[in-house]
Amino acid sequence: MRITVVPASPKTGQATIRALLADPSNPTVKGVYRDLAKVPLEFKSNPRFEAVQGNVEDAPSLDFAGSDAVLNITPPLYDNQDIIAHARLVSANTKAAIQKAESVKRLVLLSSGGAQYDHGVGEILTNHEAEVILGDAAPEVVFVRCAYFMENWATSIETVKEASFFFSTITPLDYALPMIAVQDIGTTCAVELLAAGNALASRPYVFELHGPRPYNSLDVQQAFEEVSGKSVEVRPVEKADLLEFYSAVLPPSAAKHFTEMNESFLAGGILYEDPNPTGEVRYGKTELVDAVKQMYGA
Repeated sequence: MRITVVPASPKTGQATIRALLADPSNPTVKGVYRDLAKVPLEFKSNPRFEAVQGNVEDAPSLDFAGSDAVLNITPPLYDNQDIIAHARLVSANTKAAIQKAESVKRLVLLSSGGAQYDHGVGEILTNHEAEVILGDAAPEVVFVRCAYFMENWATSIETVKEASFFFSTITPLDYALPMIAVQDIGTTCAVELLAAGNALASRPYVFELHGPRPYNSLDVQQAFEEVSGKSVEVRPVEKADLLEFYSAVLPPSAAKHFTEMNESFLAGGILYEDPNPTGEVRYGKTELVDAVKQMYGA
């Protein structure tokens, strides 16, 4: 089986490639990179892996010929670009490349919880647009709607190591929500890709991917304390302060989208209420403390 991952440089793409190359069925994997200098050495040395240059923003650069399955990831933007227009562009380019190839049996789209909503979810709107465009891109289409990434806490490692504290935008501190590890995302996407050619109950086939249990900010604090071996303070960023918080590290447009996304899963937000839930939920195995251990040692 031949599988293409586009783009291949995000951590979720890397985790999927790693899982595919470890699979006993020995699939061949092609990773699409804007910059070939970003190809990890562990992949370069594998005879079943091929790195090719391509850019989801440039339709002619995408060549999926011979691929049985494709994993597509909608890359996030951290600048002032129009995220909706960008998501539509890269999704349309991916769809065109899939249909031009004629060999692709299955598309797996890495999406997000909340992608079913066309408002009130901020940056998640990029996943909504991707789902709208790619829902019929291949004979089989799977949307993997992921929960909050455990790896989002990697941005806190520096302050934990240097000053024994971290900020949390998930409030109140005892409010728990689903979180998922990138490793489990990769494993799940690999399973879905390798099942190409097997009929699905629907097109698209949609499920949410959560970790083994929900976690709150106090669980994150406990994980940091266990891994660091010291007392760690958690500093809550209240809902009213989110825009100011994100504006300190992001340009205005991106800060607005990330604020709305954050608000969406807090009390009063659309994901907190979730009036149109996905339905099926699958669960990863990686506990938060294990994900933090891996991040802390990186």
